[in-house]
Amino acid sequence: MFQTIRTVSIFLFSFVLLQGCFLVNGPLEYADANYTDETNAPSVNYLPIGIPFLLGGHGSSVPITAELSLTAKHIAQLDYSSVVAYHPDCDIAIIKEDNTGKNVAPLGTIQTNEATTTVGMGLTGKVLIGQGKYYIDVNFVDSSLFATCPASITDAPVQSGMSGGGVFNEEGQLVGIISGISGSGFKLLDGTDLGNERTSVFVSTLHVKPWLEEAIATYYGAPREMLTANLNVASEPDTSLESLTPQASGTSRTK
Repeated sequence: MFQTIRTVSIFLFSFVLLQGCFLVNGPLEYADANYTDETNAPSVNYLPIGIPFLLGGHGSSVPITAELSLTAKHIAQLDYSSVVAYHPDCDIAIIKEDNTGKNVAPLGTIQTNEATTTVGMGLTGKVLIGQGKYYIDVNFVDSSLFATCPASITDAPVQSGMSGGGVFNEEGQLVGIISGISGSGFKLLDGTDLGNERTSVFVSTLHVKPWLEEAIATYYGAPREMLTANLNVASEPDTSLESLTPQASGTSRTK
């Protein structure tokens, strides 16, 4: 994630806030029962919203310490979690959770065209996994959610309930938190197709590094630099390069 952030204009569909809504943008696999025991695969947690199966739905979260997890802000605002901090601009939050005995993935970064894995919880409480690659960071200037927070684009599938789950690089490092689904593809202004079959949107851990460091230091009373040691300083958005325009509009939260 060292490339310049591009700015795009997009007209948004209404976010999916109605209870029981279900979205999916591609094929996902269920992890087997030994998923987290194999090669230290990252853990994700199930966050109920309302009454699962009936009135609410659910979200996901990712452990980052024995006591704290990351999730999507729109999930933390709806479920029963104890919130430590909301990011002021991005769809990400830190919540308290008992992660004793769970695998905690280190934070990391990712480069364009590198493989990504999306991991979140299905409705029945089983872990869902999607495979794809990372493309680019953009600002959706007509979106209150992503006008000032870069939206990282991957074509790894996601579905309802995976919001707040993790996006991981090939080394198993956490590079972002799943936020939602957008239009199917993007084109460069010269007509070049970005080439993504689907558009899953996540908030990069790289771009929220200063907030993350401050919030964790406040919670523990001291910095825990080892958590963000693998993160480099994010580049500033270059709003002079309006080089992308969406082929299809719309960004929906996956809840």
